[in-house]
Amino acid sequence: MRASVLCTFALVSACGSNSNDTSTSTANNTGSTTGTNTGSTTSTSTTQGVLLYGSPYENVNMWYGPVDFAESVYHNGCGLEDGTVYPKAIQDLYGKYLIGLDGVNIPNVESHCDNCAQLTANGKTIIAHIITYGEENGKNAIDLSPEAQSALGLSSSNWTGTWQFSTCPTNGTPIYYEFDSRQWNPQNFWYMRIWTRNQHLPVTALETKLGNGSWVAASQESDGAWQTQAGVDFSAGFQVRVTAVDQQQLVDAVPAPSSLNPANPIAGKANFQ
Repeated sequence: MRASVLCTFALVSACGSNSNDTSTSTANNTGSTTGTNTGSTTSTSTTQGVLLYGSPYENVNMWYGPVDFAESVYHNGCGLEDGTVYPKAIQDLYGKYLIGLDGVNIPNVESHCDNCAQLTANGKTIIAHIITYGEENGKNAIDLSPEAQSALGLSSSNWTGTWQFSTCPTNGTPIYYEFDSRQWNPQNFWYMRIWTRNQHLPVTALETKLGNGSWVAASQESDGAWQTQAGVDFSAGFQVRVTAVDQQQLVDAVPAPSSLNPANPIAGKANFQ
């Protein structure tokens, strides 16, 4: 088993429907989607329209974490630092298949937060969202939720398989944005950290824009959050632009933060194609 876990990823079935894959957001996002797929990737197509990225990790350990949204043992490293669990709207979208990545051997592991991976073992295949990472017993090993372990037919005597980064089956639901709760207690809108959730493709960049100003790039931190520029007042609302691995872009408007609840992420207008 792993020595410790810092964050967790959720899985969605690649070979069947997921009854939890429905959007429950009531957010009032007024943004728009722009851009086209003009970039190149190293992904390869497989069945069910899933795209795979990079090379597969073969014959690796797939441990019972457990990985869960309740954080019954470990805090999910891709979640909020204050210990707040994943919002219910996102839990409902992701379903019960969850995994955590090897945080030692996978470069820039935080960049994979809320992306997906395809797992195969015992002739069974599922797709997973990534919500945590940590130290593992075995290079490139992963930790699973009980439901993911069961779906792959894994047990204490049979725990190896293959996995590879993939697109997420968002099933027509939009991208979501979640914000650091420290901005609200006390209210401090000069500090803004943003997580992207439910993206169909991996996000490689996030930018913000105030009024008629210029787009300013945010930097991704160790928990997957994007840290915006310092010394800027976001209290009147702002725009956010995210770029996918294939250079598609989404642009959404975020209302004044004083009207938001950090427990309720904001739904964008669309998702990557």
